[in-house]
Amino acid sequence: MAMSELPEDAFQPVGGKLGQMIYENPGEGIDLHLQFFVELNFKSFEFEGEEMTPLLRINNLVVPARSWQDLADSEHTFPYAPKPGSVDGAMVLFGEQNPADVIALQFGAAGDGKVRVQFSTEVDFELEADRDDLEQIEMDFDLELEVQPLRVSTSLEKRCDGDSGVITEAIAPMVELSRYGALEKIPGGFAFGIE
Repeated sequence: MAMSELPEDAFQPVGGKLGQMIYENPGEGIDLHLQFFVELNFKSFEFEGEEMTPLLRINNLVVPARSWQDLADSEHTFPYAPKPGSVDGAMVLFGEQNPADVIALQFGAAGDGKVRVQFSTEVDFELEADRDDLEQIEMDFDLELEVQPLRVSTSLEKRCDGDSGVITEAIAPMVELSRYGALEKIPGGFAFGIE
């Protein structure tokens, strides 16, 4: 099947979010740090008689920032995966995580719990989904993301015995806490709200 047979609105984003987490992985030698992720939801479309609902996620965004508001009007570049410092991008479709190269993100205005982002990606449907009819598809995005609460990694939560004061003290050197609300217990852990 030729790529032209995809619907014209096959990859039309209908919303997105900016996630953020205080992360560490002592087993892998990864020290405590602030990292972000971008997740885009797409309008469902029909392809080969099936309804498809793509999801694009870009993980491991480690940039010089002490809060989500520091992303405003900044641009960040990354090497191609899997080089050190690259981001982990994938589009979930056809039951697979299809690699999505992202080498630059440009953030715009940030406020009221939202931040604008612009980026391009090339999604490879041939490698994981074995779709040589689609191969690589280039996409460009420019949209506002809803900022999610700042989550605390399970590892840090356990290391601090779930003590919110100890957790707050541990992350204070790397996070501008005045940009966030109070630390709250949420399903699955702890998170700082958005101010």
